[in-house]
Amino acid sequence: MVLDTRLAPGFIRVRYSGITVPHNQIIPIKFAGDPEPGVEPNLELSDSSSLPMSDALNLWITAFKESFAAGTVFGFAECYAVDAETGVRTFIFVTQIADEGSSIEDNVPLVEGVWVFKTSAGKPLKVYAMEGVYAADVRNIGTTPADGRADVVTYITGPTNMFYGRNDAWPLAFMTFTSKENDVLRKRSLLPAI
Repeated sequence: MVLDTRLAPGFIRVRYSGITVPHNQIIPIKFAGDPEPGVEPNLELSDSSSLPMSDALNLWITAFKESFAAGTVFGFAECYAVDAETGVRTFIFVTQIADEGSSIEDNVPLVEGVWVFKTSAGKPLKVYAMEGVYAADVRNIGTTPADGRADVVTYITGPTNMFYGRNDAWPLAFMTFTSKENDVLRKRSLLPAI
């Protein structure tokens, strides 16, 4: 039986600093060829070309970092292959990013921002930013202001995008950006210090 996992055939986990806790961004990806543990994989991009994982990540971080204040550190990224039938994850590679946010705005505690894209299979693909520079209760439909939100949209809908959607599909169009206070982060912030 095949599992319905959006993370097959693989994903990258990008670790970055946050105000309350460090955060992980999960990027669903498609390998260009068969990945081998311990060897940097090549990733397929939306225009059917490929790049080594570290080069593809550099393009993404360049687009993503304007959504975070200077001092937000993007530390490292781990890559995993996921078996589509069993869901078993296999560690493939890790690389250092060593970059940081570039916005002049301050990060906003407890708030998550979510970009939603429609893929060529008609499914949504969501991209999250935790504790970035966006205030809660922002709604952008179809377009965004010319800031870090637009940088993300341009990258995801462009030819060098590595975010891979469900059902063998690439992002086709930007739908919405929304931001809200994250319930988990809010509850965690209310816990007494031990």
